[in-house]
Parts: sequence; C-alpha cells; structure tokens
Amino acid sequence: MTELDEFRGDVRSWLEANCPAGARGPGQVAWGSRKIELEPDVRLWLERMAEQGWTVPTWPTEYGGAALDRGQYRVLVDELKRIRARTPLTGRGVNYIGPTLLEYGDEAQKARWLPGIARGDGGWAMGYSEPGAGSDLASLGLKAVRDGDHFILNGRKTWTSDAVDCDYIFVLARTSPDKPKHQGISLRPIQKSLICR
Repeated sequence: MTELDEFRGDVRSWLEANCPAGARGPGQVAWGSRKIELEPDVRLWLERMAEQGWTVPTWPTEYGGAALDRGQYRVLVDELKRIRARTPLTGRGVNYIGPTLLEYGDEAQKARWLPGIARGDGGWAMGYSEPGAGSDLASLGLKAVRDGDHFILNGRKTWTSDAVDCDYIFVLARTSPDKPKHQGISLRPIQKSLICR
C-alpha cells in the first residue's frame, strides 16, 4: 500500500464519519458572508472541514490550510465527489484574495487575512465596475491616494457583485495616475462598513 493509498483510506473514513447528510448533493454552499444564515449541516460541515484545513487544502497550515500536495489534493477531491459532498467553502476570499495574498502578500497581510478566509469568516464582494467604464479595467477612474497608513478613495463603483451580503470589498483603484492606463492600478481590500452605509 502506498502513502497515497493510505491517505485515501484515512480521507474516506473521515468524510464518511464527518460529512453531514445535509451537506451532500445540491444545496447551500458557504461563501463567508456573516449576513447569510447557514443551514445547520452546512455550518457544521464548514467548521469540520476548516478544522482539518480542507476548506483551503493546499494552503500552508499556518494560514488555515492542510499543506496537501497535488496527489493528496486530487484524492480529497475524488473522495468528496464519491460521497456527493458539497464544497464546504467557496467565494472570492478563497478564490481571489487568498491566492493573491499567498503569492504577493507580506507576512503581516497573510497573518491578518488568510486564517479568517480559511474559516469562512467574512464574505468578499468585487469592486471593479464603474460608471462609464463598466468592467473595462483600463478605464478605471476611482483614485486611491495614500494618507498615512490609509488610502482615501475618490470616485464610484457600480454593479458590485454580492455587495448586499458582503463583509469586505476588494476594489481596483488607480494609484499612479501618471502611468499609462493599463498600469498604475492597485487592488485594495476594504471593510464594507467603511464605505457602504
């Protein structure tokens, strides 16, 4: 028996014992929003998978993942499919913000954001589209000007996906207006309560 076979057996046993019936087949999937009440089995599934590091299984353990390699990850996915388990967590936190921070973030940013994302603690909206520009990111007009440790935003966003239920918004803003329009754009995470009332 290979290590991967042994891992598969462990995963299969754990999933059978810990995946609630209400988290199998079609249904609700958590995306982190604190404003959406999760069904009891969906909440339990999220908590159990987060404890295993399996909401973000390839992330390092210090940030809430399980540090699975490619083969282990494939086994986990296969076993989840076998029992028709829903993903425990999806959304822009695990799909956009987390991977970006893992690649480009400093240690303080990683420690601040990644463990909460891995637990499904806070849903993210996307702040791209603007009046007169739509989703043409090169035509962004919203400016972000540094003011000490903060940025002052000047401009507007429209059609912000999931804005009603989000806890945070990541916006693309023009931080270097003197550069060509396809450059000088930065991504900034913003706590929703600071800009949306």
